[in-house]
Amino acid sequence: MNKKLKLLVIPVAAMTLASCSNTTGEGGGGATTTIQMWTGFGQSMTTQLETILETYSSEHPGIDVVHTGKGGYDNLLANIVGSVSTRTYPNIVVAYPDHMAQYQESGILFDLTNYIAQDGVDLDKYYQNYLRECQEIVDGKTLGLPFNKSTEVLTTNQTFVNLLIQMTANETGENKITAVPTTWQEVETFGKAALRILENTGAFNKVIGTDAKVYADAAAAGKAGVDVAIDLSSVDKASFRVLSYDSQANFFITAVRQWGGTYTSVESLPNGKTQGYMEYKSEETVEMFNFFYRLFNEQIIGIPSDFNESSYTSTPFKAFKTIFTIGSSAGVSNCVPANDGLQFDITINPIPYNADKTDCKYVISQGTNLVMFRNTDEVSRTETWNLLKELSYNPETNAQFAKQTGYIPVTKDAYNSTAYQEYLKDTSLTGTAKTMRDAISTNFDVYLADDSSWIQFVDPGFVGSSSIRANVGTIMTMVRDAGPDDLGDNPDAYWNAQLDEWYKLNPNNIKK
Repeated sequence: MNKKLKLLVIPVAAMTLASCSNTTGEGGGGATTTIQMWTGFGQSMTTQLETILETYSSEHPGIDVVHTGKGGYDNLLANIVGSVSTRTYPNIVVAYPDHMAQYQESGILFDLTNYIAQDGVDLDKYYQNYLRECQEIVDGKTLGLPFNKSTEVLTTNQTFVNLLIQMTANETGENKITAVPTTWQEVETFGKAALRILENTGAFNKVIGTDAKVYADAAAAGKAGVDVAIDLSSVDKASFRVLSYDSQANFFITAVRQWGGTYTSVESLPNGKTQGYMEYKSEETVEMFNFFYRLFNEQIIGIPSDFNESSYTSTPFKAFKTIFTIGSSAGVSNCVPANDGLQFDITINPIPYNADKTDCKYVISQGTNLVMFRNTDEVSRTETWNLLKELSYNPETNAQFAKQTGYIPVTKDAYNSTAYQEYLKDTSLTGTAKTMRDAISTNFDVYLADDSSWIQFVDPGFVGSSSIRANVGTIMTMVRDAGPDDLGDNPDAYWNAQLDEWYKLNPNNIKK
């Protein structure tokens, strides 16, 4: 997608920017400068971004911003890396920390430190866990500013949970379901109880009515004067998982931390650069593998491929093939049933944590930062900086983008703005709008609350970190697919051997 927009007028003489930006005469002798902006956003976010840019354009004619969507973050990275030798990279892009590290290694990332000081940008206004990833690439430099952030949440089919509570009301001990699980150990207990009652009542390939009874089909429920609450008519036990996890990379990285381990580390070198290392081969990771291997085998936990999905489990969630799904807070709208489908109540809860490591209640933070690339034109850099600052630092602009997309505001001023607070307190919201708002509330009221014991994290970016992340994105599949013959009498040895194989995929990031 490529869209040309008129933006902010900067009252300075325009100059020519090599390959990335250009200055031309316009109208009665005025000048205009073109700023190239690339993103990896999907259609929905692109629409919201361009709406903001169009409004901005109407108020400040004079600068041409050409926004180009590159069809995903991986494609965005590949396009920028491929443009370095020809100097055809854009002026401003959105970037993950590991991508920022690659751009810095290529020598094209622009240090914003002086602009921040000159314009009096108060970095204390940013949520520091978001800002930190822009400052860890090179010590003492701020190489970007946060833009759109999200965190992982547990999206729950609350209707399903409430019915399971009723169906196990006469059970005792661990067979009795009472609430949404909060720890991974509770997930296992909940899962065993849920599978047991669903099997014992013959619920698979049938429907569950609003009276918590199982019926052969919707017609049978209707004949009894009962509405269908949960439709398992196309769900057998083999295709059902109690809880599903969208991102396998996030699953692994978060679980390593929740079991007390370390994923990666970064060392500052004398030449000012950094060197990153893999640290995830550890006793803690092996212990974590043993735990989730059991949950995979018990059919309590699933990943997208369990449902023949490539990336997400929102579709299986809406099809009643899973009760819970863990994914980005910005993606919860995808879990809301369509208007013409069977409706059910959704609640948003914090992700489970390891009950044996309550000081390791980690939850991953995600999302991009805005960065500028080096060029030879000081005027265009200033204009690009003003655009970057508007999108990131202006509380009204950032809050508007966050509200419309389901992402999290990156500054305290944006979060506390009148419009955004009204949005958070709007009791009239229903359906998708309410689910999106509840995900944001979980972030601020649970993860970031003053008395919270949660630790929201982003692992630092370095050269090679994006490759490491891509590679560990298949490691939980290995855990799921391991068989009894693979593990033999010494599962720990098998897991360690597998971790050695994963380390070989990134030999430059093995600590000597």
